[in-house]
Amino acid sequence: MLHHKNAIAALAACFSVLCIAASSPAGAEDILVTQYKADPSGAPYGVAIEKGFFKKAGVDVTGVISGEGGGASVRAVIASDLGFGETSPAAAIAAISQGQDIKIVDIGTRSLADNVIIVMPDSPIKSVKDLKGKKVAISNPKSLGEMTFVAAAEKVGLNPNDIQRVALGNLSGALTALENHVVDATSIPGILFMMRGGESKYHVIMGPKELPDLPPAAGIATSDLMKNHPDKLRAILAARREAVQFIEQHTADASKILEKIYAPLPPNEVDTMMQQLVDAKFYSEGRIEMPLLQTTEHVMRVVGMLDKDVDLSKMVDPSFLPADLQK
Repeated sequence: MLHHKNAIAALAACFSVLCIAASSPAGAEDILVTQYKADPSGAPYGVAIEKGFFKKAGVDVTGVISGEGGGASVRAVIASDLGFGETSPAAAIAAISQGQDIKIVDIGTRSLADNVIIVMPDSPIKSVKDLKGKKVAISNPKSLGEMTFVAAAEKVGLNPNDIQRVALGNLSGALTALENHVVDATSIPGILFMMRGGESKYHVIMGPKELPDLPPAAGIATSDLMKNHPDKLRAILAARREAVQFIEQHTADASKILEKIYAPLPPNEVDTMMQQLVDAKFYSEGRIEMPLLQTTEHVMRVVGMLDKDVDLSKMVDPSFLPADLQK
């Protein structure tokens, strides 16, 4: 499933993990989070560090390493000293199905609310239903962008195959194709949407509250961490949960903390984004909701990421979560 260039990127990511860990204070831990500064899924980790929730829980987490995404992030977590990180559930499921000795230990985010599906302002397309027979831009086959369109189409009753998905290599290429009317729509992260002009430049046809419940982030742990340092893993998940509660109960204060992470996005837009995500119930305290992973598995099959049956129940371990989240 990986190309040669992805393998090189994975080696670079692993090397980066080792170098950063070596430069950290003695005893301090760094957590790998996919696309940390470009995607708000990892916000609870930044809040937990700033508010001292990790130290309160008994673990010295002082930094976040930004993962590249996909299989590269999973491999970087496996190679790290800590053995825990947040990646896409799809990448984790694919890795476990290929024999990697890891488990999904929590759900980080519950939906695609950190993305938007957009068209140009002069487009006749007003909703995802109008995309039947149209072209949409994605970065690459089997990417989150492709999974977004599959899930969005099914949510409104369309056959995903009725939408022509055109791979253009990256998000910049997808936006260029949209702006030049080569394609009719694309899906991009909310942060990039705001940085590129937002609603003054594009028209949103499916936004945070309407996007499907397809989880973009989950915590994964290696068997070494689970067997040899279970208390450390419990502490990490407990601290992250407290950060999610803080984000939901004190959203404006959390946004202040996150402004420096999401710069150069203006502070007012960080505030707007975080409030929209809280309203959309984007963040999970960690509970492993199996229907979300079942949706992920289904969409993976549609885009060709899975070609054999998998047993999701054997891929998860909720026992390290706070007791009330284990049910």
